[in-house]
Amino acid sequence: MQADKGRRLYFLDNLKWFIIWLMVVFHAAMCYMAYAPEWWYVVDKADPSFGATAFVCWADVFIMPTMFFVSGYFGLRSLARYDLGSFWRGKLRRIIGPWLFGAACIAPLVTYITLASRNSPMGFYEFYTTLFWGVFYQQAQYWYLGALTALYVLLMAACQAMPSLKERREAGVPGIAFFLGLFAVCAISIGLVSSYMHPDTWKYFAYILVLQPVRIVSYIAVFFAGAWAWKKRWFEAGGYCPSAGRWGLPFLLTGGIYLWQKLFLAAYGLEAWQTVWVGAVMQAAFTCTALFFLLGLFRQCFDSTNGILSELSSTSYAVYYLHMPVLFPVAWAFVGIGMGVGMKYLSVCALTLGLCFLLGKYVLKRLPSF
Repeated sequence: MQADKGRRLYFLDNLKWFIIWLMVVFHAAMCYMAYAPEWWYVVDKADPSFGATAFVCWADVFIMPTMFFVSGYFGLRSLARYDLGSFWRGKLRRIIGPWLFGAACIAPLVTYITLASRNSPMGFYEFYTTLFWGVFYQQAQYWYLGALTALYVLLMAACQAMPSLKERREAGVPGIAFFLGLFAVCAISIGLVSSYMHPDTWKYFAYILVLQPVRIVSYIAVFFAGAWAWKKRWFEAGGYCPSAGRWGLPFLLTGGIYLWQKLFLAAYGLEAWQTVWVGAVMQAAFTCTALFFLLGLFRQCFDSTNGILSELSSTSYAVYYLHMPVLFPVAWAFVGIGMGVGMKYLSVCALTLGLCFLLGKYVLKRLPSF
């Protein structure tokens, strides 16, 4: 990822592949957690793991906000550098085409594993022509590409209404109002929507977008925060970069408190509205501190590259694109195998990441979109 003045932002390359690999092991952990969603593609009920449950609850908060922030940072940069035709041609090749193909051709196969792994007698054709277009409709991991396309449309509209958004300012340090505003938007939106539906609910909109309503506003907020960071020349010489040291303790504290309330708060008998708002405040706080801590940590410790890091970065999009259709057949194959849940989980993660990396490097990278 290239900075405007010629210096490549290696730490964002490294953060990108790290988050995507974390996403893979996160999705694998859901196969072994206690109280996994009933619709989850493969659930190994032989030995549910509290550790997997805790990891899923913890990592679920910051993976996608980090991806949306980085996408916003480079999205506004692209809009500023290219005319609209060039911008959208690039997004059609890189984002929209893979999204439509994945949602239409791969997601139904991934979703069918939900039934197949539970020994359902329904064949794929019957599933595809009936249940898939009803309660089972989803886009697997490709929902993110659809959401990103919608956010690019919003960003374009904002730039059309206010062309000055594409004009960069002198580098400066954001005030406390920036961070408090981001936190407030996330907390209030999560709390309000969670008051009417379960926080993990997924909805589809006209078969185009598949989103979690509770998180829509917070994703928009961090995406535009990323765009604002580009405008204000974050990460450049003289520009702001979060300090891993300053954000580290808040990250640990909010992460620990969020996980505690997620796992144990219900036992204290609070009223429903109290539980909702405590969860909303802690989720927003952990989202923000995790995002800025990771940005600071990778800028401080991983702002360089070598042969291995370069390969991991260049294949990260392919690993993201392939991981669900690879992961769940592998996890399904391990159901019933007599080994400890920890060893089973590590084996599934290693096989999935290895296969995705090799397929990405030697197959998908040959395609223009990757």
